[in-house]
Amino acid sequence: MLLKSKTSITSLFILLIWFPSAAALSVKDQYQQYSEVKTALDELVLANHILYDQGALDGYGHISVRNPSNPQTFFIARSVAPSVVKLDDILEVDMGGKVLNDDKRTAYGERFIHSGILNANPTINSVIHGHAASTLPFGVTGTTLKPIYHMSAFLGEGAPIFEIRDFAKPSPDTDMFVSNPDLGAGLAKVMGNGNFVLMRGHGYAASAENIRKAVFRAIYAVQNASIQAEAMKMGKTQYLTLKEAEISKATIEKTINRPWELWSERVRNQK
Repeated sequence: MLLKSKTSITSLFILLIWFPSAAALSVKDQYQQYSEVKTALDELVLANHILYDQGALDGYGHISVRNPSNPQTFFIARSVAPSVVKLDDILEVDMGGKVLNDDKRTAYGERFIHSGILNANPTINSVIHGHAASTLPFGVTGTTLKPIYHMSAFLGEGAPIFEIRDFAKPSPDTDMFVSNPDLGAGLAKVMGNGNFVLMRGHGYAASAENIRKAVFRAIYAVQNASIQAEAMKMGKTQYLTLKEAEISKATIEKTINRPWELWSERVRNQK
């Protein structure tokens, strides 16, 4: 039995030497060896710049993408402003929020937003967190952020609100940061099967199956918040019905490459 066990361990060791997994490689090595990782990371860097340019992020905020070669990890920039993110800034993080590859650089303290949502829903591959001012009033007044037009149809019945006091332990009083796995899991629970959640006194989180759609949703949710606030000043506001939202979402999200190309060209021309 002991001999068999030793043989199995030896065989496993040999396999790890000759066939290293993506998780055993540095981010740079994965970028060079896996075409799908290269595509994902190039888009991740570009998405950071787009989100800043479009006002969905400012000096704070971040976007992640699930590792296409290892769905139990994700990529996210180190703790820098979105507008200056470069390929060399990208870290790999596991679903517990641990930074991998013995990378000692400072990570975003709220990477648990990403690990929580990605871990809870395997169909989600990209998560965004920001603090756009237009979204904040909806998180503190109880006024539901609803789809005011077809571009934000993904909001459906309206964005839920994450109340951190409901999940914080041992005290409900916190610094408002989602800074541990339990809070990340709580945020994911509130988001549920939706794709946008408000965070009371803090900001928002958006998610999607891919980077481009997540960026689309973050930008148009922020715009929806501004438009809705203005409309409510004018009088009774008519929102999309659930059926209108469902049909509009299916139609508009077939076209997201169009604004992506516009936003991409815009940030490239600024360099």
